[in-house]
Amino acid sequence: MKIIAYILAGLLCLWLILAFLLPSERLFQLSIAAERFFAGLTVHKVQVGELELEYLRGGNGPKLLLLHGFGADKDNWNRLAQHLTKRFDVIAPDLPGFGNSSKNPELDYDALPQSKRIKQFADALGIKSFHLAGNSMGGYIAGNFAALYPESVQSLLLLAPFGVMGAQTSEMFTEIKQGKNPRVLVQNQEQFRQLLEVVFVDPPFIPQVIVDHLAQQAEKSLALNTKIFHQIHNFDQGIPLPTSPLNRVLKDYAAPTLVLWGDKDRVLDVSGAQVLKPLLLNPTVEVITNAGHLPMIEVPGQTADIISAFIDSQ
Repeated sequence: MKIIAYILAGLLCLWLILAFLLPSERLFQLSIAAERFFAGLTVHKVQVGELELEYLRGGNGPKLLLLHGFGADKDNWNRLAQHLTKRFDVIAPDLPGFGNSSKNPELDYDALPQSKRIKQFADALGIKSFHLAGNSMGGYIAGNFAALYPESVQSLLLLAPFGVMGAQTSEMFTEIKQGKNPRVLVQNQEQFRQLLEVVFVDPPFIPQVIVDHLAQQAEKSLALNTKIFHQIHNFDQGIPLPTSPLNRVLKDYAAPTLVLWGDKDRVLDVSGAQVLKPLLLNPTVEVITNAGHLPMIEVPGQTADIISAFIDSQ
């Protein structure tokens, strides 16, 4: 134990020295590179039609494709992947319009066109069949993908997915109905810090340099993010009316489906899990106690255990 303590103290000292000597952008890159290294992930790029998609991949075993949520990117999966790459071939792309993938303001980024781009992505990698997981917007896209291409999906994993009609109105959407700015459309660093308090119950440690960088990227992407947000939600008087809701596209869906939610999700209400359950032919519902909207970041070990047990049970 003393040796481990010395190592951790040494790493902390090294980090403080680097924080003093290196510019913030370089320090951010080192921080993200370290997360990817410990997760066993490496960066790749692939051309998909006119778009270039960047993605992370690592591990061995059954293929597991992960789709991030709105305003996020592939690195949202790093901490979860650290627990999964020992057993799975993990693939996590930046969805078109996000991260380091192509950003074309003229495109439609709703669930159906994004699903078709993910099919092209999988085809470009030569992946015919896989387990498919998505969080929030990524869950909305994953559900539509599964309905469009059921032969490609061995099992479907929905982590607090958007697109569930009939659930209780969450805190964020209550604010939107009141005319407030959507929390996820970040306009400055202070709003980004407030967003972290909304998506987590007990925010995990995230180095300040990463927080600052992500806040700056959110500011730069505000115009495109605003367009994508309204395309996906299709608001009518502050009420989201998704064009291809999961209630409809997944009705009587036959493949094994995991619906995983944090019980204190303030972005999308956990009641969505019980709305989806009776519509699916082979559902498993798991609600994590004292977790928010991003369980793969807040409680990655517990989330990985649930995912592994679910896939093993098939």
